[in-house]
Amino acid sequence: MGQKNTNVDTNLEKVVNHFKDLKNESYQKRTNNEAVPWVRPPVDEWDGDLQTQQSLVDLHKAFNTDETEEFLDKAFSDEKAGNSSDGIVSTLQIEYAAQMERAYRARHQTMPRALAHLSTREKGHGTESGALRGASLEYFTLLIKQGSDGGGA
Repeated sequence: MGQKNTNVDTNLEKVVNHFKDLKNESYQKRTNNEAVPWVRPPVDEWDGDLQTQQSLVDLHKAFNTDETEEFLDKAFSDEKAGNSSDGIVSTLQIEYAAQMERAYRARHQTMPRALAHLSTREKGHGTESGALRGASLEYFTLLIKQGSDGGGA
């Protein structure tokens, strides 16, 4: 499965390697005119079901980044703060997994559900702590502050 990188979220690494392997298998099958497997995240804590409300909640477990979220929280809240790269790479990993989850969910949506999700995203993006302001401007400010306070390079 490749060499383990101890700075990468364990679950994210599993998902990325899983998708890479599926894409390689898809390529091999397409070039041999065989049926291509359905690309979906690993089935572990989530059982692959997309038919119930609980299964749609459980789908998040396949893209879970709790390990990195805890690391990020400690990097900014411990007495000895982490460095700039802790904040950058941790946030990137969390967002990367969230992006993969959104793409997978979007592939399985009906039009009414897609519109409901769109309007909810718009509502979230329009708030002070949403993706536009909270996840970008405030994040940039945190990185600048951390670097200027001698908390990292």
